[in-house]
Amino acid sequence: MNVLTLVHRTLKVMLDAIAIVLMSPLGACCGLERRFAPRSERVFDACAQTVALFPGLPGMILRRGFYRLALDSCARDCFIGFGAIFTHRAVSVESGVYIGPYSMIASSRLRQGCLIASRVSILSGGMLHARGPSGQWLATNMTKMVQIEIGEGAWLGEGAIVIANVGAGAMVGAGSVVPKAVPARVMVAGNPARTIRELETAITRAQSEEDHASLASTC
Repeated sequence: MNVLTLVHRTLKVMLDAIAIVLMSPLGACCGLERRFAPRSERVFDACAQTVALFPGLPGMILRRGFYRLALDSCARDCFIGFGAIFTHRAVSVESGVYIGPYSMIASSRLRQGCLIASRVSILSGGMLHARGPSGQWLATNMTKMVQIEIGEGAWLGEGAIVIANVGAGAMVGAGSVVPKAVPARVMVAGNPARTIRELETAITRAQSEEDHASLASTC
């Protein structure tokens, strides 16, 4: 390990520690809410909306510090872009996860190395609302919430709406709506999303360009 690498790692650890300290008041408030009002997420929502607006690299570090305190689990090396919001505490973010700007993430498990582009929405399932006796639509039914899993190394394209699990290594095209589970290592696109092709585990540059061309022709 050279000196520059050591300095970089040391600086990163220090900045992460500072972020944890600065975000500890918000984290404590969320912890008290979880303990004494476990069905409520109003405090968590307010804090999440606040930290979403912190700009630049310092903002990303502070967001990550807050979510390391407030979520079920959050890796120290994930990236959470400007405007991105977790709408529920029941989220697990593993190592190497990238979340683009303005994404909305509900109850979910984001496996190692998965990539989420900007303006992606991950919902807590597709049965959150029902109609009352007189036919009116009711507010969110928390008992119908499910935890969506985005598999290791999966890629969700710009503006995708995901309502079901996405398998490891899968690719979801930009603007796609995913109402049903996506198997591992397949490319899907469209509304509703349909399988375009299977993906190899190891590919050449030409195959990568072919994957992007396939998506472009269906979006």
